Amino acid sequence: MSEPKKKIRIGDLLIQNGVITEEQLMTALGEQKKSGRKLGQTLIDLGYVDEDSLLNLLSRQLEIPFVQLKHYQFNQELIKKLPEALARRFRAIVLDEQQGSLLIGMADPMDLMALDEISQKVQQPTRHAVVRESELLSTLDMVYRRTDEISNLAEELDSELSDDAFDLAELTATGDDSDAPVVKLLQSIFEDGVMARASDIHIEPDENVVRIRLRIDGVLQEQEMKETRINAALVLRLKLMSGLNISEKRVPQDGRFNIRVKNRSIDVRLSTMPTQYGESVVMRLL
Repeated sequence: MSEPKKKIRIGDLLIQNGVITEEQLMTALGEQKKSGRKLGQTLIDLGYVDEDSLLNLLSRQLEIPFVQLKHYQFNQELIKKLPEALARRFRAIVLDEQQGSLLIGMADPMDLMALDEISQKVQQPTRHAVVRESELLSTLDMVYRRTDEISNLAEELDSELSDDAFDLAELTATGDDSDAPVVKLLQSIFEDGVMARASDIHIEPDENVVRIRLRIDGVLQEQEMKETRINAALVLRLKLMSGLNISEKRVPQDGRFNIRVKNRSIDVRLSTMPTQYGESVVMRLL
């Protein structure tokens, strides 16, 4: 079973501990009705309490840990136990598993509805920790990667390529090709890189696979795709975007282009390198 849930009102808790006054609570409640935000965040926004003081108080009162996510080492398999939609909806993330019990970090560990739905979804006993909402939101962008989407798009692109070549005219068309599989695949790769805060993206062909590698905090994280034919299509599209010579495949080339990802402007520095199995690409995201 999950750990016992303690019903408690955050406003009463803060008043009992002398953190805020009755008048401040009434003001915050009025503001909360207008904004629709949670009371705790409303109190923080009004300057009546700082976030760390509030979270430490919740940690002591609920007898749960206060976990700082900034330098936390996440387990990708554990994270997947809670679907991204629920993680974002309830501001929650799976942190650890011990003896079959999951430790769930939450921005609001007093949200009983969220606790119940999470427990039903993971179908395991759960324990809870409190985390900073700001850290949690940025962490969710980083840990919920687009690897499955990238794999599916790679398969879609591979199925559209002929046995021995891809349609150069189609890929170089100047019309609206935002739905072309190669474009959607590149978009997902870039979005994945930006969400994971990657400094570099590598696309490397091998005999039996194409490797997509993201450099995150100095460490290369790799995804392999068995659709080796997609490499040429990706390199061609990137060369076109960079204004490089698409007919030259035997010498390295350098270029750059600018893209918008998640409403951010990203300057991409690109280098190609001929290899035994095709051209590899390294892109620096600035």
